[in-house]
Amino acid sequence: MAHRVLLTAVLVIVVANPALANWWIVRASDGKCIVVDIEPTGKDKDVTRVGKDVYQTPDQAEVDVKRLCKESKPAEPK
Repeated sequence: MAHRVLLTAVLVIVVANPALANWWIVRASDGKCIVVDIEPTGKDKDVTRVGKDVYQTPDQAEVDVKRLCKESKPAEPK
């Protein structure tokens, strides 16, 4: 009985974990945008958050990557 409960708990965690993930779009200093599942802290000067604050699925973020990000380097601030 205890094995069954443990197995059920492990399966619930494995299935629910991706559903609870958050996704962000970041632009590196070379101008390339990528979708990440680790929240950018803002401490790294080489990475800029792009788009909405958070996406619920990587597919939603990828749609905005195609819409918002160009593969060229962003303009340098003057």
